Amino acid sequence: MTARKDCLFLTDAEIAPRVGMSAADFEDSIPTLERSSFPLKDPLFNNRRYGPAIVAFLDRRAGLNSSFVRKPFPTLQKKGHEVW
Repeated sequence: MTARKDCLFLTDAEIAPRVGMSAADFEDSIPTLERSSFPLKDPLFNNRRYGPAIVAFLDRRAGLNSSFVRKPFPTLQKKGHEVW
């Protein structure tokens, strides 16, 4: 089963290859992941997990967060005539 790239809610079988795991290995790791705040299945969306939340979880787990987003360098402003 292959998931469309634009689907937001994914089954565990669709998530496994996206994270580089076999379906069986991913199923085995789910209890441990859920204890670490891995996104839970949402009954409103046919017991699927929210894909962007999974990406955010994995980014945090890998040490990336919103503070990692590169910010532009501040512009240099002249504060007046400099005397050397």
